[in-house]
Amino acid sequence: QAKPRGRFWTQALLVAMNALRALLVLSLVLSCTSLTLKIEAQSEECFSEEAAKGTSLTLQFQVTAGGLLDLDVHIKNPDKSAIKSWTTATEGKHTWQAEVDAKYDFCFSNRMARWTPKWVSFYITQGANPNLAKIEHIDPIERTIMELSEGLTELQEEQKYLRSVERVHRETIETTNVRMLYWSLFEVFVLLTMGFFQIYYLKRFLEVKSSV
Repeated sequence: QAKPRGRFWTQALLVAMNALRALLVLSLVLSCTSLTLKIEAQSEECFSEEAAKGTSLTLQFQVTAGGLLDLDVHIKNPDKSAIKSWTTATEGKHTWQAEVDAKYDFCFSNRMARWTPKWVSFYITQGANPNLAKIEHIDPIERTIMELSEGLTELQEEQKYLRSVERVHRETIETTNVRMLYWSLFEVFVLLTMGFFQIYYLKRFLEVKSSV
C-alpha cells in the first residue's frame, strides 16, 4: 500500500506544478486593454502602451456614435513617426511588432468636426513578452496553453467588435424608426390641416353663393 500512496502523491505534486506553470504562462501570454470614450469636436485624445522589443501589438477600433461615424486615427512610434494612420475612418485594425522597449502612442482625432462629438470603442492587445516566454524554452503543454490563450483572446476581441457593430446598427435602426414616426405624424398633421382648410373653404364658398 505504500507504493500506491507514494505514486498518488507524486502524481498530485506533478499536477500541482503543471497547474502553477500554466497559470504563470497565462499571466505572461497576453494583455488586453479596452475602452470606450467620447472625443469632443476640435479635440484629440491619445493613449500610450508600453511594450518590450519584439512584442506583438494590435489596435482595433470602432466609431460607435456621433456625426458621420468618422475619426482620424494614428499609431505612433516613440519618436512620434507614424506606424499606421486612418483618415475619416469608421473602423480599423492593425498589428505590428515593437522595434524598441518604449511606449507607443494611439491618437484619436476629431479635429475635422466643428460641433459634433464622437464615441469610439477600441481594444489594445499585447502579445507575450519575448524575453519572458520563448517558444523554444517551454514544453508542449505550456505551448498549447499559450496557443489556446491567444485564440481565446482573439475570440474575445472579435466578440467585442461584433457587439460594437451590433450596437451601431441598432442605434441607426432606432434613429431611423424615430424619424419615420415624426415624418408620419407630420404627414397626418398636413392631411388634417388640408382637410379642415378644404371644409372651411367650401363652407365659405357655399355661403357666398347662397347670399347672391
